[in-house]
Amino acid sequence: MLALVLAALRARRVQALTLVLLSTLAAAAAAAAPWYVLASTERIATRHVESAPIQERSLEAIGEGVVEGGSVEAQLDATAHLTQRIVGLPGFVTYTEAYLSGQATTGSGKSSGGAATGGTDARSTDSQLVARTDACTHATFEGRCPAAADEVAVSYRTARWLRVKAGDTLSYAASGLPRPLELKIVGVYRPDNANAPFWTSNNDLVAKSLPTSAAPEITEPVDDAMLSAPALFDKSLATVSIRTAVDMVAQPSLLVDNAPEDVAARMAGATVEAGNNRLTLNTQLPATIDKVERDRRLVSLGVPVGAFQLLVLCWFALYLAVKYTGEERRPDIGLVKLRGATRLRTWALVSGQSALPMLAGAVLGLPIGYAAATAVTGTIKDAGVNAQAAELSVGAAAVAVLGALLAALLAERRALSSSVSELLRQASARSRVWRDLFDLLLVALAIVAVWQVKNRASGDVAGLALLAPGLAALAFALVAARVITFSASRMVEGALRHGHPARALTAIYLARRPGVHRLAALMIATVALLTTSALTWNTGRVAGETRAQMEVGADRVLTVRAENRLALLTAVRAADPGGEHAMAAVESVRSGNDRVLLVDSPRLAKVATWRPEYGLSAERTAALLHPEAPAPITVTGGDLSVDLTTHFTTTEASRLVYLDVVLADPKGARVAARLGPLAEGQQTLKAPLPGCAAAPGCRLSSLQIMQTTQDQKIFFAARPGVDLTVHAMTAAGRPALSKEQLVDRTRWRLGVNGNPPNLIAGPAADGLQLSVAPIRSSGISDPGVYPIDTPAPLTSLRATKLQTRLVGDQRVSFGSVSMSEQIAGIVPALPRLGTKGVLLDLEYADRLGADFGAGESLQVWLNAGAPADIVKRLQDQGLLVLGDDSIAGVTKQYASFGPPLTLQFMLLSAMVGLILAIGTVSVVAAVERRPRARELGALRAQGAPARLVARVGREGYLVLAITSLVFGLILAAVIRAYIGDVLPYFADGWSKP
Repeated sequence: MLALVLAALRARRVQALTLVLLSTLAAAAAAAAPWYVLASTERIATRHVESAPIQERSLEAIGEGVVEGGSVEAQLDATAHLTQRIVGLPGFVTYTEAYLSGQATTGSGKSSGGAATGGTDARSTDSQLVARTDACTHATFEGRCPAAADEVAVSYRTARWLRVKAGDTLSYAASGLPRPLELKIVGVYRPDNANAPFWTSNNDLVAKSLPTSAAPEITEPVDDAMLSAPALFDKSLATVSIRTAVDMVAQPSLLVDNAPEDVAARMAGATVEAGNNRLTLNTQLPATIDKVERDRRLVSLGVPVGAFQLLVLCWFALYLAVKYTGEERRPDIGLVKLRGATRLRTWALVSGQSALPMLAGAVLGLPIGYAAATAVTGTIKDAGVNAQAAELSVGAAAVAVLGALLAALLAERRALSSSVSELLRQASARSRVWRDLFDLLLVALAIVAVWQVKNRASGDVAGLALLAPGLAALAFALVAARVITFSASRMVEGALRHGHPARALTAIYLARRPGVHRLAALMIATVALLTTSALTWNTGRVAGETRAQMEVGADRVLTVRAENRLALLTAVRAADPGGEHAMAAVESVRSGNDRVLLVDSPRLAKVATWRPEYGLSAERTAALLHPEAPAPITVTGGDLSVDLTTHFTTTEASRLVYLDVVLADPKGARVAARLGPLAEGQQTLKAPLPGCAAAPGCRLSSLQIMQTTQDQKIFFAARPGVDLTVHAMTAAGRPALSKEQLVDRTRWRLGVNGNPPNLIAGPAADGLQLSVAPIRSSGISDPGVYPIDTPAPLTSLRATKLQTRLVGDQRVSFGSVSMSEQIAGIVPALPRLGTKGVLLDLEYADRLGADFGAGESLQVWLNAGAPADIVKRLQDQGLLVLGDDSIAGVTKQYASFGPPLTLQFMLLSAMVGLILAIGTVSVVAAVERRPRARELGALRAQGAPARLVARVGREGYLVLAITSLVFGLILAAVIRAYIGDVLPYFADGWSKP
C-alpha cells in the first residue's frame, strides 16, 4: 500500500509538493504563535520597565531611629537584607543611605523659611545630610570625598548659592541636635549622571524645585543633599534619631522572570510585612505592572486569534487543494473499487496521498515557525519559558496538521462514498444544498460578529474583535464569489449574441466549473485580510511615528546640563554657528498649569521636525515669537565707572545704600558690580569687572538700588527715601551707556516677574532718574530697572488655553519667573507639549525674565543632518550630555508594546495567507492542466481558431484573479470603513490632535 501511495505521489509531483508547502505554512504559523507570544511578553516587560518613570519602577523602605550597634553601615546592610527578604523577589538593584533633615548655614546670619535673603555672609539651604553608599563612585569632585566625622561634600549648585568651596566650613542645625554641627567642606561634587537611577531613585538627593519663598537671587534648586561619610553618623549623630532608606529599582528581569500578577500580589503583601518590621514601604511599581499585564493580555489573546484565523485559511486552502486533486484521482478511485479493493484499503490509498505530504510539512513547519518567530521578536531568555514555548509549539503544530488531515478527509469523503459509475464519469455531480446553507450560516455569523464589534467591543475586550475582519472577509468573500459565478452565467448569452465567443467561453468556465466560487472566495478573503491588516498596521506605524515626532520635537534631542539658559544658548550657537543643525531649548514642566517650551526661534524651521498639527508653519511661528527688538547693551572692559547723583529724602543713620549694576557674562553667569556706599550729592564710583574685560563683554541686565544694615550686612531692596540719577557709565574709559540711552525713558522698563517694582524710573535732563517707590508692599519686591532689549510683553503661542484670565493679565510662568504674555495664537498642539502648553522664544524670555535661571530640562535639538561630531562640539563648549532621545528610538519603543506586536502578527499571518492562496491556485492549475487541455483541444478540433483557443485558456484564470483582487480590495475598504481599527495602536488611547 505504501508503494502505491508513493507511486501516486510521484505521478503527481506538483500537487504533492504544493500540499507539502501548504502544510508547512500551516504548521509554521501554528508553531510560531507560542514562541511569538512568550517572546513578546518578555519584550513588553523589558520595554515598559525601561521606559517607566523612576517612581513607577522602584520602591523605597524607610526606617527611623538612632544608630544601633554603633555602625550605620552595618545598620544599612541589615535593613537592605530585611527589605530584600520582605520583597522576596530578585530583579532589583538596591541602594542604601542614612540621612538627617536640617538646615545648612554659612556666615553669621540666619534665614527664615529655608531660603536666604540675599546677604553677603549669611546663606542657607534645607539640604539633607546624607551618607549614601557608593556615592563617591557616582560623582566627580573638586576636592575629595568626605571620610572623617566632621567632613561633608556639597553639590556644585549648593556651593554656588552658599558661595563656598573646598576648605570652607558651614553649620548644620537639625531637630534633636543640642547644638549645630560645625562641618568642613572637603569637596564640591557633581553627579556623573543626575538622571541615573542612583540619584533619581531618592527624591531628596538632587533637588528638583526651588525652596519655599525663595529669595530673588535663587534661580535654580539649591537644596541638594550634602554627602557625608558614615563616620559622621557613627560619632556626631550617634544619639540622634535618623532615617535610613533602602531604594530598590526594578530591572526588566523582575517582570520577565515573574508573572505580573505574582509581583503585584507580592508588593501588596510586602507593604504589610514591612510595617510589621517598623519600615514604611512606598512604591508606584503597580502602575507599571498594570501596563505590562494589559499588554500581555492583548498579545496572549490577539496572537492566538490571528494564528487561528490563519489556520482556518490554511485548512480551507488545503481543503480546496485536496478536493481539486481528488477530482483528478476520481478515475483511479473508481478503478480501485472496480477491482474489488476493500473500503479500508481504498481510504488508506486515497488519504495517504494527502497525509504523507502533510506530515512532511509538519516536520518542516516546526523549525521554520521557530525561526520566523525569533527573527521577529528575538529569542526567549528564560529556560523554563523556552521549554514551555517548545511544548506549546509542538502541540499547536499537531493541531494544525490534525485539522489539515480532517480537511483533507472531508474533501475526499464524497469521492470515496461515490459509486464506480459516478467516479468514472468525466463530469462530477453538482454540489449539494447543505454547502449553500453552510455559506449562509457563515454570512449570518459574520454579520452578528461585526455588529457586536461595532457596538459592544471596547478597551481590552476589543482584542476579541480581531476575529471580526477575518470572519467578515471569509463570509462576504463567499457571497462575492457567488456574485462572480452568477454574473458570469448571465454574461454568456449576451456575449454569444454580440459575437464574442472567447468572452462567452470564459464566462462558461467561471459559471459552470465546479469549485470556482470557493477558489474565488479564498482569493478574495486573503486579499481583503492582507489589505486590511496592512492598512491597520501602516496606520498604527504612522501614528507611532507621528506621536514620536510630536513628543521628541526633532530628529534627535539631547538632554544636557548647563549653568543656566543663557549658557545653553551661547554654547549651542558656538557649536553650530551657522544655525543649520542645532537649536537650544528649555522645557519647564512644573510651573503651575503651564507647561512651557522655550526655543531659539530663528533656528526652529531648520532644526525642529514640524508637524501640520501645530497650526502654523515653523517659519511663521519663528517670526511671531522673535520679532525685531532693540539690541542689548554690552559692557566691555575690566572696570566699570558710574557718574551719579544721590539725594536722600529720608534719613536712616544705620543704613548703607548701594547701586548694583547687574550683568550677564558670556557664559550666562550673573555678574554684579556693587557701587557704593552712596553719599548725598554727585559722585563717581568704580568697581572691577574682570569677567567682562574681553570681547564680547557682558550684557547689561539691570540697575538696582540695594541697602544693608551696618551690623548684619544683609542686602535687600532699598526702602523709600532714595532718589538717584545716573549721568554716565563707562567701561575701560569707553562709554557703556550713552547720554541718549540714559535720558530716553522708552529704553527702560520695570520688572515683569510678577513681584511689585521697588523703583520708579523717570526721565531727567542729564540722565536716568531712579527713585525708590514711596509705598512698600508686603513680600518680595523687584529691586531693579531693566534696559529694553526684548519685546514686552513676550509673544507666545498656546496650545489650548488653560483657564480664563482677566484681560491684560495673561501670564506665563517658567522656572522662578512669571511674566505677562501676548498670545499670538491658539494652535491645536505644540512640539513636546502636546495639546496643553506655551511656546516662547528662549533668548527673549531669558532676557526679559532676568533671573539667570536654568529650567527643569535643558535640551539641544538636532536635525537629521547634524554632523557626527556635534556632541563633541557641544561638550567642548561646556555642556554635559545627560540623555539622548530620537524620533526613531521612540517610534521603535512604541512598536514594542502589546497592540503593535499583535497587529504585526496579524499582518504576518495575512501575508502567509496570501502565499496559501497562491499555492492553492497553483494546485488547481496543475490539476486542471490535462482536462483543460482536452477541452481546448476539442474546441480546436471543432474548428475554433488557435488564437481564440489560446485566449480562452489564459482568460479563465486571469479574469478570476483580477476579479478576486478587485472584490478583495473593495471588501477591505468596506471592513475598514465600518469596523475601523479593531485594536488601537496605543493602549493609553493617544490620538493625533
